[in-house]
Amino acid sequence: MSKRIVSSDKVHKGRLPFAQATIAGDFMFVCCMGMRTDGKFTLGDARKQTQDAIDNIKALLAEAGGTLDDVVKCTVYVTDRAYWAPMNEVYFANFRENPPHRVSCIVDGLGSPECLVEIDATAYLGKP
Repeated sequence: MSKRIVSSDKVHKGRLPFAQATIAGDFMFVCCMGMRTDGKFTLGDARKQTQDAIDNIKALLAEAGGTLDDVVKCTVYVTDRAYWAPMNEVYFANFRENPPHRVSCIVDGLGSPECLVEIDATAYLGKP
């Protein structure tokens, strides 16, 4: 099985050399922080960072011909329990019907001290 790297100009490339998304077979694996396209975070705003992360996931899925409806699993990381409710509010506003399987974790820190929310997603791009 071959793999293909996917990137989008709508998603900040970051400082580290890692793939924004990878397609392997019929699956796409996406990792997105709540970073805006200018490479900055909306400081202290878990709602905005959650929406930015989901918008980044949408942009990468679109590059591969997919949508949020193709997402089958997400892992959500937040750095403080206080961000749980705001993150959920935005998350479920985007995944309204048939939300994907989800694992959620409260972590001590993420790649940047400004990052409050990070979401990775797995999407199925094959035929049903």
